[in-house]
Amino acid sequence: MKLAGRNIHQSMSNFLPFALSSVVMFLMNLMIATILLSPSLKKLQGWGNFAMLLSLGLIVLTIFATIFMIYSYRFLLKRRTKEFGLYNILGLKKRQIVRISILELLMMFLVTVVAGTILGIVLAKFLYLILINLVGENYFDLQWSPLAVGIVTVLFACIYLLLMIISSFSIRRQSSLELLKNANKGENEPKSRGILALLGLVSLGIGYYLAVTVASPLDALTKFFIAVLFVIFGTLLFYMSFTIWLLKRQKKNKGYYYQPKHFITVSSMLYRMKQNAVGLANITILVTMTFVTLATTVGLFSSINGFLNDYFVRNTIININTTQQQSIELVDQVAEKNGIKLSNPVVYERSNSIVGALNNGKFENKQNLANLTAVNFMTAETYTTLTGNPVHLRGNEAIAFPAVGSLNENQVKFGNRTFKIKQKINGIRNFPSTSRMASNWLILIVNSKSQIQPVLDDATKAAGNHYPLGFDTTISADLTGKDAKKLQNTLSNYRVNGDAPIQRRDDSKTKIEQDDRGEEKTLAGMPPTFERYDDMHQQLISFAGGFLFIGLVLGFTFILGTALIIYYKQISEGEQDKRSFEILQEVGLSSDEVRQTIRSQVLLVFFMPIGVAIVHFGFAFIMIQKLISLFGTTRFGLLLLTSIGTIAVVAAIYYIIYKQTSRAYYRIVER
Repeated sequence: MKLAGRNIHQSMSNFLPFALSSVVMFLMNLMIATILLSPSLKKLQGWGNFAMLLSLGLIVLTIFATIFMIYSYRFLLKRRTKEFGLYNILGLKKRQIVRISILELLMMFLVTVVAGTILGIVLAKFLYLILINLVGENYFDLQWSPLAVGIVTVLFACIYLLLMIISSFSIRRQSSLELLKNANKGENEPKSRGILALLGLVSLGIGYYLAVTVASPLDALTKFFIAVLFVIFGTLLFYMSFTIWLLKRQKKNKGYYYQPKHFITVSSMLYRMKQNAVGLANITILVTMTFVTLATTVGLFSSINGFLNDYFVRNTIININTTQQQSIELVDQVAEKNGIKLSNPVVYERSNSIVGALNNGKFENKQNLANLTAVNFMTAETYTTLTGNPVHLRGNEAIAFPAVGSLNENQVKFGNRTFKIKQKINGIRNFPSTSRMASNWLILIVNSKSQIQPVLDDATKAAGNHYPLGFDTTISADLTGKDAKKLQNTLSNYRVNGDAPIQRRDDSKTKIEQDDRGEEKTLAGMPPTFERYDDMHQQLISFAGGFLFIGLVLGFTFILGTALIIYYKQISEGEQDKRSFEILQEVGLSSDEVRQTIRSQVLLVFFMPIGVAIVHFGFAFIMIQKLISLFGTTRFGLLLLTSIGTIAVVAAIYYIIYKQTSRAYYRIVER
């Protein structure tokens, strides 16, 4: 016990990075768990969404903490192998050395739990205030949860148990001589593997291709993880094989290689690239994860107001499944009877949505995620009423408004019915320009309803619906919150179903039954549906705010992981390079030349990961945009600005990390 404590005290420079990473990982997990398990969370509106997001964040943090703690501890073990070998030569048996390492880990575990718990209880309140501010709530009292401390302590006990197993195995499998030599063991110059280098580029190419060719939000959702796996695999091979192949090519170029600055840099990079490759790949992946996480969550949060402005023509939307005439009569009658004022009303009819695959101008009633599209029809008369612009369509001519997605063809075919696109427009006045559906959205303006109904009938048969597709009436108006609630409560007593007469729910002739999903349905139809700007704004802010909160926590954790990996790499490389640069000075290189060589090499190794990460993110941008549109936001310009801002901020932090960690490298090399 005394020896273990003395080891930690005397080797504080070795133990401190590991202790810091351990405490911070415990702290991050504890703060999330405290908020998740606190009774205060249930007092927030939409707390179920918060709980789901926090649970997901806790799972990701736990996995990351496990991987990162193993990485940190293996670095610590490598720096102490010579010390363990000396213990063995001086007479300590391996089981005694293992016992010392286990006692050291137990001490570190106790320090982690105590320090992490104290800091976690304090900082969890601060983190909770950030969450409350993001989601627009006003309940600021976070109640402490002892269960959270217990759960996180058990999780980290399991992680430390795994570290003990790794330590025991590492010490027992090596001889005393290997333990003494292992700390200074270098890497042999790796062989050039052209096939693996090509495989890495092909893997990256496949991942990039999947990212840039997604056609719809749901298509992006299904391909995202496949693309991520290809890019991760390709990134590893890029550093492990392609960079080595490239350096070998530079070495064969005598005119380039036999220059002092190139000779030293290329030779040094070749000699230890195998060891650098894994670290550089890890840094690249972590930086890319940071870009994607922060850009997605910030982009989603900042797009909410724009989405709502595009979706709501007025602050209240009423959808009624009947004709425009019956809808107006019903709403006017109820509003007049209850003294409700509808300001600036906008009324229009459009068909029910038909959802299927639109490929090369041919619509098929099947679910194909690659080109899933929702199509609504509108008559030319309705379009003229909304916009004030008269249109003249002949026969099967149509005007196309691709609200979400694009339409490149000059005709759209539904079975044996073809509509020729006379004109493509970018918007319709007094009509939403975005959709809540997770698909592309196309509005076709045709001459009459008689052209539309056969298409709807075919879609009804293909989908096997019990209720035929027809036309809905949408009434958008500005109402006060009180009037909107009163109107909604009153209209909920009515049942509408196409051209059939409207009936009240309390009518004895209306029979109640259950539909296939167990929801209340009547033979007379369904009640009108309401959507309010303020209600949807609160829902989206709650979800996107929680999403942004988790994104910030994960982004900070990934940046911290990146910083520590860079620090470990700098220390490890500094110790390896120290003797090499001493030899260079002994054979005639000046101190300035050595320093310039060090600087060029450090810059190359350091900035390569962030450059590759930016390329990864650039190819992923289209897929990210599609994924965000699953939540209704599709603003390309705003997402681009937030992404550029995110990259700039992370790059600035990355540069600060470089400046700080490179000092440790220079101190070791120039010592």
